Amino acid sequence: MQTVTVARSSVVAVRRERVLDAAEVVLAEVGVAATMDDIADAAGIGRRTLFRYFPTREELIAAAIERRYQRLDEEVFDEAHLEADDPDELIRRVLTTTHRVAAQMGKAHWQVAADREVLNGLGAAAAARQRARRRYVKRFTDRLWRLSDGPGQPPRWLADTFGLLESLFTYQALRLDFGRSEAAIVDLTCRLMTEALHAALAEARAAGPASSP
Repeated sequence: MQTVTVARSSVVAVRRERVLDAAEVVLAEVGVAATMDDIADAAGIGRRTLFRYFPTREELIAAAIERRYQRLDEEVFDEAHLEADDPDELIRRVLTTTHRVAAQMGKAHWQVAADREVLNGLGAAAAARQRARRRYVKRFTDRLWRLSDGPGQPPRWLADTFGLLESLFTYQALRLDFGRSEAAIVDLTCRLMTEALHAALAEARAAGPASSP
């Protein structure tokens, strides 16, 4: 009986992931106006079946958005990135991946990031995005600080700087308002992040062991 239950749970998990795959595609194209019918059609299942996996549209959209950021986190912090030999290399690897993913994120992520009024009850999606970004930014900043032999903990403003430079807002502003290519955006944000790191290290070392973030 237990074997049957485990097998059934496995099937449900696989189907749920397929629904999220379909939801990501639809949300990228349509945005948060996507309906359950849109997503069910893309997943190749009926509307009733879709509701078995996600009781509400809001829950489905929040799950799809949070999973996208979780995948970004996994991709950025894979073994190749974590084995970077120096801080500059880590910064370039991470920001290259971040901005490449930003180019693919699509309409819904931009709507959730840019305009809370458009959410129409999708507060869970905004909260999921916020949680995922905070984890991601902290993880990168802590790793960068350790790799740089920084004393104590990294200053909060260094994490804030990375959060700004890796953000979808920065990517979209540079691409749409100033016509910068993805490669140019990576070069600029890497340069600024490197300068911020050097300033943070100098500040922390000058302050001595009693300094705090």
